[in-house]
Amino acid sequence: MATEPIENFVHSSCEWMRERIHAVLVRPEYGGNVGSAARALANMGIQSPLRIVGTSEVLDASSWRMAKHARHRLENALYFSSLFEAAKLGERGEQYQPLLLATTARAGSANRPHPLRVDVAVHRALGKLDRKEITDLFLVFGTESDGLSNEDIQLCDWIVTIPSSDEYPSLNLSQAVLLLSYEVNRAMTPEAQEFRSESMSQRDRLIAHFLGLAEASGFVLPGDPHKMRPRLEEILSQLPPYVKDVSTLHGLLGQAIRSLKASGPEYKGRYRHLVETRSNVKEVP
Repeated sequence: MATEPIENFVHSSCEWMRERIHAVLVRPEYGGNVGSAARALANMGIQSPLRIVGTSEVLDASSWRMAKHARHRLENALYFSSLFEAAKLGERGEQYQPLLLATTARAGSANRPHPLRVDVAVHRALGKLDRKEITDLFLVFGTESDGLSNEDIQLCDWIVTIPSSDEYPSLNLSQAVLLLSYEVNRAMTPEAQEFRSESMSQRDRLIAHFLGLAEASGFVLPGDPHKMRPRLEEILSQLPPYVKDVSTLHGLLGQAIRSLKASGPEYKGRYRHLVETRSNVKEVP
């Protein structure tokens, strides 16, 4: 039987995006799960090579058996010593802006934002990729026994959870890969391209303006070492899709940014004329 790559049968108008989405298995423990994950990625048309934090020793006979006709995915897998290397985080800059989604069943805490539902996170992340706000999207999966470590989670931008039963919330690694890659593929198929748009929505433009103020004021530092940008995005995403008289808010934000850059209030229009008039009056003996 022919072993033509399964993803050749997946068609959409977003092929370039499929090559910018990467699955990372962090220290997987069972070869069968790696093979099943490779097959799931091929089923869902995720075209970039499978990335594994670990060595090729994780592969065994069950890996090749479970991969079925996606064995080429195992042959072309890439291996790294850490998540930092797998996501090329040392290359962050204007030309490379990755977004990392950490899959975990853990709840949020004071030091870690609460997780986003998988469908919400995928929809929002693909929108960013489509608008060129990011260059690459990484789907990060932890080990079967312990999940992702706190250190690995700190390297990720968003935390993603797959809704499941409270009695047994833990998913098999390959099942998690399938569900997340399914959501990605579903969003990119021609029937479900809701995230595609020629311009940002009103809410997205407002969020971007708020983030611009956060950066201008120093609340978000260069490189975002404390992950404040994704926290703000999560908070601001709760804004309604439509805000009446939103131009007033944009005016306020723009004024604040200009004033920060000018090291003081920068008045415009009729306000500038009023301030100058008052200043002149005070100077008259």
